[in-house]
Amino acid sequence: MFIGVLGGKHYEKVQEHVVLSCFFFIKDVTTVLTPNRCESSFDPLILALSILFLFLLLVFFKKERASDTLKQAPKITAQPGSHTAYSLDDISLACEASGDPTPSFRWVKDGKQFGEVLFESGTLTADDTEELRFYQGSYRCYMANELGTAVSGLVHLITESIPTLAKEKRQKRRSFEEGESTVLYCNPPKSSVTPKIHWMDMRKYSIESTFAKLNCSMLTTKLKEQLLRPSIAMAKLWILNTNSVVKNRRPQLQKPAGSHSSYLVLRGQTLTLECIPEGLPTPEVHWERMDSPLSPARAKKLNYNCWLQIENVSEVDDGEYTCIARNSQGSVKHHYAVTVEAAPYWNKWPEDHLYAPGETVRLDCQAEGIPTPNVTWSINGVPITDSDARRHLSSGTLILTNVQYSDTAVYQCEATNKHGNILVNTHVHVVELPPQILTADGLVYKATEGQRVLLQCRTFGSPQPKVDWVIFDSGPALANAKMSQRSDGNLQISDVSEDDSNIYTCSVRHSNRSISAELEVLNRTKIVDPPQDLRVLCGNDAVLHCKYTVDHKLKQPTIQWKKDKHKITSSANDDKYTEYADGSLKITDVQMEDTGSYSCEISTKLDSVSATGSITVLDKPGSPHSLELSEKMDHSVTLSWTPGAENNSPVSEYVIEMKEEQNPEKGQWEEYRRVPPDIRHLEIHLQSYSTYHFRLRAVNGIGTSEPSPPSESYNTPAAIPDMNPENVTTVSTDPNSMVITWKELERRQFNGPGFEYKIYWRQASGRGPHWKESSVSHPPFIVNGTGTFIPFEIKVQAVNDLGAGPEPVAKIGYSGEDVPLEAPSEVAVTELNKTSVLVRWSPVSMESVRGHLLGYKYREIEVYGNKVETVVSNLQFYSDYTLTVAAFNSRGEGPLSIEYHFTTPEGGKVTFNSACENLYGYRIISSASHPTPLLLVPKCHFKAGNGGLSR
Repeated sequence: MFIGVLGGKHYEKVQEHVVLSCFFFIKDVTTVLTPNRCESSFDPLILALSILFLFLLLVFFKKERASDTLKQAPKITAQPGSHTAYSLDDISLACEASGDPTPSFRWVKDGKQFGEVLFESGTLTADDTEELRFYQGSYRCYMANELGTAVSGLVHLITESIPTLAKEKRQKRRSFEEGESTVLYCNPPKSSVTPKIHWMDMRKYSIESTFAKLNCSMLTTKLKEQLLRPSIAMAKLWILNTNSVVKNRRPQLQKPAGSHSSYLVLRGQTLTLECIPEGLPTPEVHWERMDSPLSPARAKKLNYNCWLQIENVSEVDDGEYTCIARNSQGSVKHHYAVTVEAAPYWNKWPEDHLYAPGETVRLDCQAEGIPTPNVTWSINGVPITDSDARRHLSSGTLILTNVQYSDTAVYQCEATNKHGNILVNTHVHVVELPPQILTADGLVYKATEGQRVLLQCRTFGSPQPKVDWVIFDSGPALANAKMSQRSDGNLQISDVSEDDSNIYTCSVRHSNRSISAELEVLNRTKIVDPPQDLRVLCGNDAVLHCKYTVDHKLKQPTIQWKKDKHKITSSANDDKYTEYADGSLKITDVQMEDTGSYSCEISTKLDSVSATGSITVLDKPGSPHSLELSEKMDHSVTLSWTPGAENNSPVSEYVIEMKEEQNPEKGQWEEYRRVPPDIRHLEIHLQSYSTYHFRLRAVNGIGTSEPSPPSESYNTPAAIPDMNPENVTTVSTDPNSMVITWKELERRQFNGPGFEYKIYWRQASGRGPHWKESSVSHPPFIVNGTGTFIPFEIKVQAVNDLGAGPEPVAKIGYSGEDVPLEAPSEVAVTELNKTSVLVRWSPVSMESVRGHLLGYKYREIEVYGNKVETVVSNLQFYSDYTLTVAAFNSRGEGPLSIEYHFTTPEGGKVTFNSACENLYGYRIISSASHPTPLLLVPKCHFKAGNGGLSR
C-alpha cells in the first residue's frame, strides 16, 4: 500500500496518503508486536527492523518533497537593454533567469536563431573573430526548462565607430566689437548618441564659469548626453575694446529659427525647449503656455531662462508654448507646438497563479500608448495561431476554459506600436492541492469607530478553497449589510461601531478547517478645535490651534503639522515654529513664504485624523519690474511695466515717478501720475531737451511698495521754446525809469541750449512805432530815461539757440510815478446825524496826479475809489473838528486842501466853526467810480473846551 502511494503523480497527494499509510502501518506493526493482555510477548528484533524501515521511508519522502517544491518555470532575473557599441568589448546583452530545473538560454537575432544554446548563464558577448558590424540588429532571449519558456523584451544593438572630429584646420582670427553677438559652432560628428559638449577658453576655463551670462547659445550644448570618447576643436575669438558708443539692438533669436517650431516627445522622456536670444541690452527671456498656465512644478527654467525643461513628460504637457525675449528696444516671440506620444506601457497585466484542472483562466493584458498599441499572445515564446476551442482572445484578454495539466506553461503578452514594444511573462500552473488556512488562529483586531476593518482568512489550495464567516451568537456575517466577503476569503466590515466588537470564525467549506478572530472597537480620535483660516500682517506672529480627544485605552498620540503637505519640524536652535502640548502651532515673524495651507494630523496606533487651516500673509505689494519704453517720440514716450506680487492684498493703484536730469530743480524723483491697477502702459508727455528716468510703485491696502528699478534713460531732442513767460508787468518806483518783470520759465521749459529772454518796449502812442529790444537771462529789466508816468507797450519772448518762441502779446506798462501836484478843493460837510457827517470835495485834475490816482486821504483814514464824498461817523458829541483832504498815488500824497472846521453839539444840531485848534486831519481816497459813502472813524486828541470836551 505505501509503495503504491509513492508512485502517485503529485507530492501534495503523496503527503496525504503517506501520512495515512504510515499510521496504518504502525498500527499493524503494533498489532503484530503487541501481545494479548495476559499471554503474548513480542520479538525486539522485529520491532527494531520495523523502526529502521519506517525511518528509511521518511528520508525518501523528504527528498521527494524537496525535489518537487523546487520545480519552477523560468523567471527572468536580468534582461538585456538597447545600447550602442563602439567596440567588441562594448557588446554585452544580459539574460539571466531562475528556475528548476535550471533553464537553458538561446538568442534570436533579427528573427533567426543566433549562436548556440547556453547553460548556466545566457549573457551574450562578442566573439573576437567577428567584425563589430556583424552584431548590429534586434535581439530576443529565450529561457526554457521542462515547465515552460520565458521570453525577454526585444532590444536593439547599434554598432558605430568611435566618433572623432575632423582634422583641425588653422582658424581665422575673428574680431568683434564690444556688445556684438556671435555664434561659435562646434559641429560634432554624427552619432546615435547625442554628444555632451564643453566650451572652454584658452585658459581651459569652462565658459559656464567665466562667461556664464555672455551668451546663452554657448550654454545650449552644455548638458547634452555624453560621448564615449572626447574630441577637441578650436575657434579663435577676439573682442576689441573701442571708444565708440555701444549701440542698442532689438532682440533676435539665434535659436530656434523662424517664429514657429514643432516637437514630438515621448511620455516619460525629458523635453528641453531652447530660446537663445541676442540683443543689447541683454534680453530677458520669459516663457508662457498658451492653452493653460505654465506650472512651475512641471516646468523648470534653466540657463538664465534660455531653457524650458519638463522632466518625465506626460500627456498633460501636450500643447503650445511661447518664448518671449525682450529688452528696452523691443521684443521677439517664438511658438513651440509640443506633441506628446507614448511608447506602450502597461495599464493592467496578468499575475502568476495556480489553477485546478477544469477551471477557467482569465489573463487580462491591457496596454496604453499613443498610437494605441497592438496586443499579441504567445505560449512558451510561440505566437498563438491555432483555433483551440478552449482559447478565446478578446481586446488583449486571453481566456482558457477547462484547463488541463498540459496548459501549464509561461504565457507572453506583448504590446507594440511605432515607438517600441513591451512584454510580460505570466506563469500558469495547473495543479491539485488540498485546502489549507494560512492565517493564524486567535488574532485580535483593534479599530476605532467609523473605520473599515479587514479580518483575514488566507487560504491555499487548488481549486481555490471557499470559506464562510460566522459571528459568535449572531449567525452568518454576511447577514449584516456592513459586512462583505472578498474573493480572497477575507471579511470586510465597513464603518465599524462598538456593537461590532465580537468573535468571528472563518471555516473552509467541506472540511474541518477553521480559525477565529476577535474584533475590539474603540472610540474614534477627534479634533475638537481645528486650525482656522488666518490673515496675518507680515512680521507678526500666528498661532494655529489643534485640540483633540483620544480613547483612554490608547497611548498619547503623535502630532504632526504640515505646510502644503510637507512636514514641519521644530528645533531648539530655531524659534520659527513652536509646538505646544495641546497641539497648537506658533509661527514667529511670518513672511510671505509662510502663506499656505497648514494641517495638523493626530495619529494613534489605530487611527489618525487631520484638519486643515491656512495662513495668508498680507504685505505691501512687490515692486513692479521690467519697465520698458516704447513708441518713442520727440515729446512723448510709452511706459509699460510688469506688476510685482500683490502679496495677498490687491493693488489699488500704481504711482509713476519721474526724474529729470536736465533740470537741477527737479533732480529728485517726483510723482508724475497715479493710474488704476488695470493699466499696464501709459503715454507720458515730455519736454524737449531733457533726460528722463521713470520708476513705479504699487499701492495696496497694506502700504506702498519699494520703487521699481528705474527705466533706461530717455533723451528728448532740443526744440525752439513752445511758450513765453507769463505775468509780464512793470513795477517802476522811480521817475524817469521803467522796471519790466515777469514770471520766469522753469529750466525744463527752455527746450534747448542758449536760453534767454528777449524784451521789447515802445511808447504806447505819439513817440514812434519802432520797438526797442534787449536780451537778459532773468528778470527784472530796467529802461532808463523814460520820463514820469509814461505808458509803454511791453512784451517778453523766450529764445534759445534753435530759435524764438511764439510771438508774445504786448501789454501796457508805465514808467515811474511822482507825487500829485494839486490839492482837492471845495471841501464841504453835511450833517447826517449827531455823530456822522457827509464830507464832499472836488477832485484834482488827472494831469496833476502824475501817476495812477489811488484815492484821497484825510488824516489816518483812507477812502479808496474815485469818490468825491464820504461819511464820517462815530464823532464825539459837543466837539470841534478840523478836516483836510489830499490826493495820493503810489509815489506819495499831494498838497492838502484848505482846512474845513465843524462842531458837533451835545445832543443838538451840528454847528460849523472855523476856529478849532490842535485837531488832526483826515485822509480821503478817491477813484473814478460813482460816489459811495464810507464810514470814517477820526483819530484825534481830546482836550478841555467851552461847554465840554474838544478833540
